Amino acid sequence: MDMTWTDRQDELRRRFTAFGRERVAPDSDRRDREEAFELPLWQELADAGFWAVHVPKRYGGDGGDLWDHVAAFEGLARGARDCGFVLSAAAHAGLQQLLLRYGTEEQKEALLPGLVSGRIGATAATEAAGGSHVSAVTTSARPKPGGGGYLLSGQKSHITNAPVADLMMVVGRVAGIGPRDITLFLVEKGQPGVEQGAQESLLGLRTSPMGPIVLDDVEITPERVLGGIGSGLDVLYWCLAFDRMIYGIVVSAHLESLLPTAIERITTRKAFGSPIGEHQYIQDKVVDMQMTVTASRALSYATVGALVGTDDTDRASLLASCVKLLSAEGLVRAGLELVQIFGHLGFESGSGIERQLRDAVAFRIAGGTNEMQKKNIFNQVLRAHGGGAGL
Repeated sequence: MDMTWTDRQDELRRRFTAFGRERVAPDSDRRDREEAFELPLWQELADAGFWAVHVPKRYGGDGGDLWDHVAAFEGLARGARDCGFVLSAAAHAGLQQLLLRYGTEEQKEALLPGLVSGRIGATAATEAAGGSHVSAVTTSARPKPGGGGYLLSGQKSHITNAPVADLMMVVGRVAGIGPRDITLFLVEKGQPGVEQGAQESLLGLRTSPMGPIVLDDVEITPERVLGGIGSGLDVLYWCLAFDRMIYGIVVSAHLESLLPTAIERITTRKAFGSPIGEHQYIQDKVVDMQMTVTASRALSYATVGALVGTDDTDRASLLASCVKLLSAEGLVRAGLELVQIFGHLGFESGSGIERQLRDAVAFRIAGGTNEMQKKNIFNQVLRAHGGGAGL
């Protein structure tokens, strides 16, 4: 879709491109080696106003909208050269957006100012047995004896920001209310019964802290239920579309930032007496990268339009799965091609090139596996063309 950006949105993109380039990128290789997520850097991002962009002023924000948020994310992803840090930001953004769209006034007033000013958020759906299948969660909430809330128990796995999160949205089931029992609960760091596990050691996205969350009879007051009892799947449907759209934004901006690196290499590296970029098979690699940038960006913008312009969540979900799948596959191809363009240098640990491939592989899994995206796309096509509720 065609976009006409406002002056404010252009300024946000420039500002956070500069922030990413000056504050995030310079030390990203060291953080990758050390598997380090650095809280001072996160606080710098908050102090720069990143989390205020799209939040109403009455909750501590700047009063912008989702398009402003997208412009800021594009800038950060373009400048940072650190997919792990940016995807930690994406996980936080998902919780912010859920509160903005589905939170009560009391929840917004109590929680959004902290998330704007530097507290870290996480959305916890994945479990070891069910993986990306949200409907298969076993985390359960039973009514407190005597009423007045719930006791939440279960274990979440591979949750982005889990080791460092201050506020977590946990997906669980409420016992005894029938088939529509999926419910979202807001859990705070330090609550009795909450254990946030250590950071997992990963192949890629090593600057994003991922880990388990264990819940043992965590007390949930009625005020900490998000979106209402039994409404969890409806809320998550929108949230997943938002998350997958952000993945597309991150891929298009990040990969675009790598194109100058590829161009410099193919115009200066010579083989058989001429720059390797004169060979069509090398040119094809750059063309494929640019096609991923263009297609991911266009589909991401279309998804934003569906999220904010209508109540057609089905369309937003379909577009979001398409962009997540296309972006992840394109980024992996680009990572492989970058290594190939740089030859042995691209394969060396610490070159910064091999890291692009390691991080890219994670995009096929994080945020819902490619296989889950295909299943969602297929079922929506089936419904749209007379196939009922799916196979």
